[in-house]
Amino acid sequence: MPRDVTLVARGMTFTLAGDAKLLNPVIAVRAGERIRLVLKNEAPGLLHDIEIAAWDVQVNQIGAGETADVTFVVPNQPGRYEYRCRPHAEMMSGFIEVTP
Repeated sequence: MPRDVTLVARGMTFTLAGDAKLLNPVIAVRAGERIRLVLKNEAPGLLHDIEIAAWDVQVNQIGAGETADVTFVVPNQPGRYEYRCRPHAEMMSGFIEVTP
């Protein structure tokens, strides 16, 4: 069963569901872990998506009030990997920290 990680797009930033104060957070995962990445768009008038380019993982653009998700297995290579909103990458990006 995958672990849910929910990122909320608010304005031009990502937050974790339940913690609106931490902007573009570092997300800690374990190598080989199965993750369901959920994107919730709470930004009126803006389209947002999410991409982890190094792993070829993405959620396509969604409008305000919409939710979308993708499930994947974290690669076995520890390190930091960027996630970003493709159209707003300068302001909406963070890292996923993979530990063994």
